[in-house]
Amino acid sequence: MLSAIASFTLPKTYTAISEVVLERKDVRPFATDASLTSLDRDRSAAETEMDVLQSRQFAGRVVDRLNLTDNPDFNPYARGATQPLSIGGEALRHFQRIFGIDRSPKSVRTLPDLKAQRDRAISSLLPQFNVSRTGESLAVKIDVSNPDPKLAQKIANTIANLYVESSLEFKQDERIADKQRALNTGGAVGFLRQSMTQPLLVTLRTEEARLLQSRAEISAKFGKNHPQMIDADSQLAGVRRMIEDEVRRILLDLEAEALKPSARIVSAAELPNSPSFPQASIIVPAAFAGSTLLAFLLALLFEATDTRIRSGQRTAQLLRIPNLGYVPKIPKKYMSHGARRSSCIPDWSNVTSAEAERSIYMASRFSEAKQLHRVVMVTSCRHNIANASTAWGIATAAAADGRPTAFVNLDFHQHSVPCLKSMGRSPELVERYLNNEATLFDVVQTIPALPGLGFIDATRAMTEPFRLVDSDKLCELIVGLKQSGYDFIVLHAPPVLTSGDATWLAPFVDGVILMVSWGETTEDQLLAGVSQLRMNHAPLIGTAINQVNPEVHKRHRYGGYVITSKRVPAGGWIRSHSRGNGAIADRLTKETNTAPVLSARAAPTSSSNVV
Repeated sequence: MLSAIASFTLPKTYTAISEVVLERKDVRPFATDASLTSLDRDRSAAETEMDVLQSRQFAGRVVDRLNLTDNPDFNPYARGATQPLSIGGEALRHFQRIFGIDRSPKSVRTLPDLKAQRDRAISSLLPQFNVSRTGESLAVKIDVSNPDPKLAQKIANTIANLYVESSLEFKQDERIADKQRALNTGGAVGFLRQSMTQPLLVTLRTEEARLLQSRAEISAKFGKNHPQMIDADSQLAGVRRMIEDEVRRILLDLEAEALKPSARIVSAAELPNSPSFPQASIIVPAAFAGSTLLAFLLALLFEATDTRIRSGQRTAQLLRIPNLGYVPKIPKKYMSHGARRSSCIPDWSNVTSAEAERSIYMASRFSEAKQLHRVVMVTSCRHNIANASTAWGIATAAAADGRPTAFVNLDFHQHSVPCLKSMGRSPELVERYLNNEATLFDVVQTIPALPGLGFIDATRAMTEPFRLVDSDKLCELIVGLKQSGYDFIVLHAPPVLTSGDATWLAPFVDGVILMVSWGETTEDQLLAGVSQLRMNHAPLIGTAINQVNPEVHKRHRYGGYVITSKRVPAGGWIRSHSRGNGAIADRLTKETNTAPVLSARAAPTSSSNVV
């Protein structure tokens, strides 16, 4: 979007192109250095001519020819031009003109001398044209860019014409210098005779020297009228005539070469019809491709640096313990404080969460020695409002499986379990029990919809300045629950990294389930939490990932199985706990105001008539 806006709002620039060809100078009529006839000489000469084209001296000739000192675009001090601004000021003025808020007053100008204005015009012209050639080609391309297409064409053609004229002027200057040297050395013919190194001239001069030597030998024996002497003079005169003829031919070639320019125009610049910048057809796709690539690289960077846990496979790689399951995120309507359910078991109103928690319970029932876990602690690395709900769901799943279950809440953080928020009995009963002033029957509370489940909220005893729950009291509580007939005890402990209670509770349990918040808990937090637990030899069973977004989890293929069923249970609690042999008995339960009584199958028994 921004690239499209920029392509239509930025100032347009037009490019005109002219082309000249440098004449080859490999064959020089009077070259005195054979090394200059190689391809290297052509290359160096072409590079030199390109430097000449981009020199300030040549640009000054273009400025003078086109009278650019009177053009405000090249000379800010020309008539009708405003006070020149800095680069930042020009950019600010451009955007002010776009939005129509350019109200800056015109400043008073002080004009410099003409030489300074000409230098300013040259400096403005040089960045507007570029000279280049392709490979070893002698064709030189001249590109001129200017906001005015006609002026760009005019400058490109002027540069080409001036270069051709300059090359001819340079040759004429060289010819004058050669003539001056010839006069100083006794004439052009004498100079050429002494300086030429052409093969034919070298041969003729060698023959002339041989004939002179032979004539000297003959003259020593015979007189000048002797036939051999006359023949030697005749041969010597013929060789000298041939030398003179060759020298005159070379002079004619030099004169003709001096009248030819060393460059010629092969392509004059035409008037550009479309701007060379900005080009929407190039800018928009390039910006789109660039932004897409940048977004892809940023996504890879974020993915590489994002160490938040979303996969059970990753937790298994880090900790060498299995991931017991995934718990989908509870919908907000079930987490609102005003939501009330007759069963007081929030997760069972959302069947997907309940089934996930039941799968976690099933995966954590037995130890590696195939012994039932009777006391399991559920904790986490960091606080999450859904941790207590997941621990509560595991306890309800165990009770529904036919095991008398006790849920003990030792986490003082806020949670989303309604029945723990609105308890019918005062938390002071736990303190009285710990002080041996009340029985366990007075402390344990039950739910009418699930008689096999009892729960205790001991958070106040865990948060008092002088804690009432110490090692002996906790052991006494666990033993009392076991003696009361509870076969499975779930301890919900505070997060490992915010409290040391989970580490302190580790020796009193048969297994530990570590909760991981999907997309929140990082790998460093997970490793730090497990390190804290293992310092006290915590028997880790595995991890459980809660607050999973099923759609995102499935789309990114994080692995595992997340239940995404949309089944809605019938009103009330229809499915009761399962029998020991796996059979499920259905009963319709209703809330009553009377205290619940456990069935004979699931009721815990004790000598003190607890629960």
